[in-house]
Amino acid sequence: MSDLSEVLPADIAHYLQLAQDVSEDEQRAHSYEWQALVVENAPLRVNLNGHLVSAPEDFYDSLLERQIQPGRPIVQIIGEMLMRYSLGLPDWWYRARLQHILSTRG
Repeated sequence: MSDLSEVLPADIAHYLQLAQDVSEDEQRAHSYEWQALVVENAPLRVNLNGHLVSAPEDFYDSLLERQIQPGRPIVQIIGEMLMRYSLGLPDWWYRARLQHILSTRG
């Protein structure tokens, strides 16, 4: 699951049972981490091994480049990326990065 829109209404009660209170110290720690990311002002925030880190806009380009094949439609690549990898990126992000990759190949 990459976001709450993927939770079925029938499953909400199950997830509510898993809810836990977050202490003020935990809230403060997360706030400090987020403020550091805001200062970095990177185009992406990536969950890397359980840690939220700043990343450059081309962070996923190598993954996208492996999907590019002659004659393969961009929309097919985007659909596969959305289904295969739960990265939380919107379709327009994939399209923009694919167009950039293809335009720089010459």
